[in-house]
Parts: sequence; C-alpha cells; structure tokens
Amino acid sequence: MSAYVWHPTPEFTEHGNIAAFCRRYGIDGGYRELQARSATDPQWFWERAAADIGIVWHTPPTRVCDDTGGIAFTRWFPGGRTNLVDSCLHRHLRQGRGQAPALRWEREDGTKGILTYDEVAARSARVAGGLRALGVVEGDRVAGYLPSGPEGFVLLFACARIGAVLVPLFSGFGAEAIAVRLVDAGARVLVTAAATTRHGRRHDMETVARTALEKATCVGHLVVVLEESAASRDSSGPSVRDSGPSGRDVPSAPVGAGATPRASRPSWAGDVSQDEPTASPGPATTTWHRLAGAEPAATVSLPAGAPFLLLHTSGTTGRPKGAIHTHGGFPVQVGSETRYNLDLRPDDVAFWVTDPGWIMFPLVALGATLAGACVLAYEGAIDHPDVTRLWRLLDDHGVTVFGSSPSLSRMLMGRDPKHPTAPSRLRVLGSTGEPWTEEAWRWYFADFGGKRCPVINICGGTEVGGSLLASAPTLPQSPCSFAAPCLGIDAAIEDDQGTETPEGHVGELVVRHSWPGMTRGLWRARERFAHTYFGRRPGRWSHGDLVSRTGDEWFVHGRLDDIIKLAGKRLGPAEVEDAVVGDPAVAEAAAVGIPHPVKGEALWCFAVPAAGWPLGAPEAERIRGRVADALGPAFRPSRVVAVPELPRTRNGKVMRRLIRSLVTGEAPGDLSTLVNPSGLDAIRTALQDQ
Repeated sequence: MSAYVWHPTPEFTEHGNIAAFCRRYGIDGGYRELQARSATDPQWFWERAAADIGIVWHTPPTRVCDDTGGIAFTRWFPGGRTNLVDSCLHRHLRQGRGQAPALRWEREDGTKGILTYDEVAARSARVAGGLRALGVVEGDRVAGYLPSGPEGFVLLFACARIGAVLVPLFSGFGAEAIAVRLVDAGARVLVTAAATTRHGRRHDMETVARTALEKATCVGHLVVVLEESAASRDSSGPSVRDSGPSGRDVPSAPVGAGATPRASRPSWAGDVSQDEPTASPGPATTTWHRLAGAEPAATVSLPAGAPFLLLHTSGTTGRPKGAIHTHGGFPVQVGSETRYNLDLRPDDVAFWVTDPGWIMFPLVALGATLAGACVLAYEGAIDHPDVTRLWRLLDDHGVTVFGSSPSLSRMLMGRDPKHPTAPSRLRVLGSTGEPWTEEAWRWYFADFGGKRCPVINICGGTEVGGSLLASAPTLPQSPCSFAAPCLGIDAAIEDDQGTETPEGHVGELVVRHSWPGMTRGLWRARERFAHTYFGRRPGRWSHGDLVSRTGDEWFVHGRLDDIIKLAGKRLGPAEVEDAVVGDPAVAEAAAVGIPHPVKGEALWCFAVPAAGWPLGAPEAERIRGRVADALGPAFRPSRVVAVPELPRTRNGKVMRRLIRSLVTGEAPGDLSTLVNPSGLDAIRTALQDQ
C-alpha cells in the first residue's frame, strides 16, 4: 500500500454530512463504524438515510425491504408511495428555496443559462402536460436522444412527474443502436435534438433519429428540439414553427395529434417483462417548444417500486440489457452516495463529465437536487477549442464538486498546457468508469486538484444504480484507493471457489444482500437477470470487478472478462498498464491476454506514444523489461505494439475486448458505444506492420 497522500480536514470530519449523520445516530467511530453497522443491519441504515436525504413519502412504507423472494427479487420500501419529483424539486420550493439555481448549462459555442428550482419544476410540469397530450400514461416509455443540456434535465423530471419511464440514449449512438433500444423498450415517444456540436462540427441528430424510427415502429411521436439560440431555447416567448431535418419549415403537428387513447393501466404493474410494443403507422412530429407550452400536469403518487428509468447496458455478446430503476430505491441509493461520499451540500455546484445516455447523468441530477445543490451540464467537447476549456468551465460556473474518468485525466496529462491548478472553490474530485493508473491518479490529485481535494473513487455501474465501493472524505487516502464498500452494502472479495480471499489477493467483488438501487430485474429478461448476476454464485451478486484489499483500503484491478491468465497466474490489466505508462515514451496503454498454446495466454501490450517520443523496437524492449521488473519475470509481455489510439467509449473506457478480437479474429460483439472506429483500423494496420 502506498503512503497516504491526502488527510481529511475539519471541513469533512467536523462539518461534513457523514459527521452530522454519525452525531445524530450515536456512531462514535466515524465512517468505518457506520459502514460496518450499515452492512450488518442495512434496514437500520436505509430507513435513517432515506429520512436524512429528504425522501418525501406520500404513504410511508410498511417496512424497509421484503427479501422473501431472495436477493435477486428483494422489494424495497414496500407499501410506500412517493414520486421523486417531490423529493428533488417540490420539497425545496416548500422550504422557500425556489429561486436557488438547480441547473447551470453551457454549450460549446459559449451560450449559457441558469434554471432555478422554480423554473425546473414549472417547465417539467408543462413538458409532462405535453407528454400527457400525446397520450403518454403511467408506465409508458419515453426515450431521450439528447446532448447534455436543459432539455435532458427537464425531461427526466417531466417523465417522473406523470409516472412515465425515461429511456436515455447515448447522444453518440448511430441509428441501429437507437432502434434496438427503442424496440426493446417499446418506447411510445422519442425526444431528440435537431443537432449538436462537438469540436466545432455540427452533428445531425434528427436524421439519425428518423432513420432509427424506420425500424422502431413502436414510436408514435417524435419531439424535436430545434436549433435556435440559447435565448430562444430557454424563452417562453412566441412559438417557433416546426422544421424538418433540412431546416425547412414544415407543417406542425399539434400536441396530441395522432395520440391513441389507452387505458391508464401502468405497464409496470406485475411482471415488467410482459408489456410488448405495438406497431404504429409512423411517428407524428412536434417540437420541444410546443410540447413545453402545454398545460402543466400534476405530480402523480406512485408505488415505491414503480420504475422511472430504463437504461440499457451492453455486454460483449447478445442484445443490450435493460436495467430498471425505481422511484423509491434509486433516489435513496444515489442520495446516499452523493450526500455521504461526495458530501454534496445546498451551496455546491456539481459537474460530472458524462452524457445523458449514461448512468452518471441521472445519478448526479437526482443526487444534487436531493441535496438542494446545482448541476452543471455542458454540451460539447471538453477540450474545445483547447484543453483549457475545462478550467474555464470550472471557474466560470463556480464548480465545487467535479467528476470524470481516469481516461480524461490521461488525455489532459498528455496535452497539459501549463495551466494553473483547479479553481479554489473546487473541494471534491470524483472518479468512475475504470481503474486508475497511479501516475494519472497523482496528476489528478496534485497537478489538477492542487493536493487540496479528496479523490472520491466510485465503482458500480448501470445495473447497480450507483456504486458498490467508494472513497470517503472523512478518511485518509492513498493513490487509486477506495475506502470500503458503500454504506449499506454488504460486499466481499471471493475466489473462484467462493472463499473470501486473504489480504493482498485479487478476487471478484460480490454482494451478499440486496440494496435499494439494484436493478429491478432486466427488462423482459427475468431468467437472463438471474443467470447473469446470480448464476455463478447463488445467493450473491457477482459484479465481475476484480478487487483486492490492503489494510483498510480496497483497490479495483479491472473486469473479470479482462483478466489475463499466464501459465495459471491471474493478472489484472491495470497493473500492467500502470507499469507501461511509467515509461516516458508512452501516453496510454492497454494490456490484453492472447491465446497461447503453452501458457494458456500471452500478455500483449498496446501503447500510444507520448508526444515527441518514438516507440520502436528499442523502446518496446525497454517497456517489456519495465513490466517484468514491476510484476515479475513471468509477466514479461510477449509483444508491445505501438498504436496511434485505443478504442474507447465516449466516457473514456478503453474497450480491451475489441483489441483482443482484432488479434484473435473473434466476433467483436456490441460496437454501439465505440466512438472512434478509426482506432480499430489503426490497430489492424499496426498488427500487420510491426
């Protein structure tokens, strides 16, 4: 274990949210005692956390959870009725905080705006009324194919207000990926932007959406956010005319035109796998402006188990899996993590570099509004026109809590423009998405954060509805570490035989009890859910992350499907990549295992050269030696391949399985989240030439 490099200050140990919770409930041993008690008695913790977070119950639950169906089918807060809009928005209005900022937003062209809690509540009510006029009823799915900005933020609360289920779609998806998810969800409405801009280039989203709708015939209505100035987008002035993909004025369909009256039976009632999409003759089109001009809709009271979010996550094979998150469990889960681990408070401004199609967007949106804080949403490339854009965003918007992926830090490190450290208002750094290398973590903590801020690592995923492991701002930190499992999470590290691993040994992260944010099954895939997460270890959630524990701290080493097995020895890719990027000639690296007739697998390293450095045969040999020195001679790479870029997702994850498939010739699986297909061509060329 590395020496601690950050120690908590009184801001967190005396005045933070964890300290307040511990004082209130007589926990003298701080976070570690609280975590131990919450894991042993999760019902004790979640009942008190829900109250502390500010969850509004229309009807109190009869109990905290009902686990008679086993861990896979535990029901949280049974008997309770709520609506997350009351907890996130209306509660603050009743407390006289309606004029507090709820959302700050900025676009790549520099236009920006602010929405208060009053404005978000009012606009979401009108958009909800517009959806009602289109025939949307409780349980209907409404998809959002939008860039980060006010529309995606408002749509989230509009859907929740009337009991519709939001289906977020990554703004970089192509038509096929969108169509697959729309059909799987049985979406009734699709909301999209006419276009977005990244790196100064216009990207036509409406045309992509319309192409997807040729296959997704379940969608009856298309709502388009037109290309207008920020002032027009955010005004309540005269209506604008609808326009088609070409930008020409076209006849507008009035809100509600073509809507088919249907019984308001919530389609989440009973088994969520039973509701099938129905075909429609083709979508009617209206604009966001027209939708938002409807009469406001009232907030409906819903069972705690009613779904509000259907978010797809992709595996290496098969169709995307639809995770289902609810009005009761999801806000409690994310409220706990943002309140206690990120220490969010009402005067904070939280900015996470993410996309409305990823889990971090609703997590931060709900977590921040539960705290009465403000969210910053940025539409565009974070490094446009240069990498100093990020520093300007933090400064201009007074960001206090910032989160990103390790990949973003590695990108910024390689293009460091001699900038100052982050603004003095910044007090917490967050991280998720993949394991850190120590060099990148130290840059994030010291060069970017000025050694002032804790780095709150969180490890979870779409199906988790939040996190399983996290750092805590009341505990000292060493590089790349996690403090422990999150509050209320009963986690362990097990080997292949189901035995807990000793300290310092890598095993799989498993969870022995349900938690409120755990997906309520998989959409239309009850058997797939049980097999995927509980098939290998009955009675325990198999998360697939490789972790270890050293002293009091936990460390993540990668995914189980990324594990490299050399002559019976198991190795996580992060350890190899940490050694590789320690060479001055390397900016980024990916390590994969390639089938070998004797060893089982051979270790191959793919390295992106640092600016101004060669990466030829002498450097490759030096890198092989570095890895052997760091990890042992048995782990000396068989090959080091120089490549100009690595395949990755928009949120920065390196797609190692695609690299492996290029070498082995295996089917690559799902490519819908890949944002740089050119990286695959570059790797093919490098494999042929080196």
